[in-house]
Amino acid sequence: MKIVFLALLLGIIIFSNLSLAVSIYQYSATSEIYGNDTVHYKLELVFVNHSSETFTIPINSPKNIKIESSFCREQKGILETEVVCFLTASNRTIVTIEYDSNTVNRKDSYFLFSDYFKLASDTKIVSIFIKLPEGAGLREPTENSYSPSGALIGSDGRRTILNWVRNDLKADERFDVSIAFDKMGDSESSFPFEIILVIVLIAFSGLGIFYQFYWKDKNINLILPILKKDEKKIFDTIMKNGSGVNQKTIVRESGYSKAKVSKVLSSLKERRLVKLERIGRSNKVYIDKNFQKKA
Repeated sequence: MKIVFLALLLGIIIFSNLSLAVSIYQYSATSEIYGNDTVHYKLELVFVNHSSETFTIPINSPKNIKIESSFCREQKGILETEVVCFLTASNRTIVTIEYDSNTVNRKDSYFLFSDYFKLASDTKIVSIFIKLPEGAGLREPTENSYSPSGALIGSDGRRTILNWVRNDLKADERFDVSIAFDKMGDSESSFPFEIILVIVLIAFSGLGIFYQFYWKDKNINLILPILKKDEKKIFDTIMKNGSGVNQKTIVRESGYSKAKVSKVLSSLKERRLVKLERIGRSNKVYIDKNFQKKA
């Protein structure tokens, strides 16, 4: 009889521990890609109504790891680094982890961010934010430049941001993310931008005296053949509006994305072909006066 009672008591204890097993209410990860191709990560895990238990958070190849929670410590493994947390029973606990990593690779003509986020427990809400470098844009065509599908794409005014939200993920599931993007000033073709710039400078130096007596249209005819297809299309839109054109109008008429237009305008501005004037939350774009004077 005693043996049956002890077995029943043990079963109740085991069942109680399983029912109180720690699960994550919200797992948020923000990855900020810098211009030098390093990535800064910030993980925030929220636990709600949990028991006292040891909890492990796996992290892929971290550097300069910083743990803001005093009850957690770093534990390096062969393949992954783990953050081990000794949770005490509470209605709400937040664990914050920051670290750096090199998860951006340079391809032939673009950059690729690729990483995964591993869940060590059942998770109610998973939210992943990826911030591209300033001036960078998703590789065309946009819909094929990232995975998984279903990301919300936005901007904070300086960076393109991708956000995924998933619900009710199970323990040991992985959330794999990849994003292909271009940086401002990188040529989309195999012909280096520096060579194009040298050609432009030589053309202006050799023909400057002759062309200074020509009309504006002659000067434009000199520039247009050198511009790439996307630059020419956007430059034509600006030319149609001699008094200046809103950047949103360029996006609408060209059919390119906001990031694409911003990238091309920055390139034209660097070559002193256009001038950007900030008005509210957008830009008004003009033909640069220095360019007009060469007409």
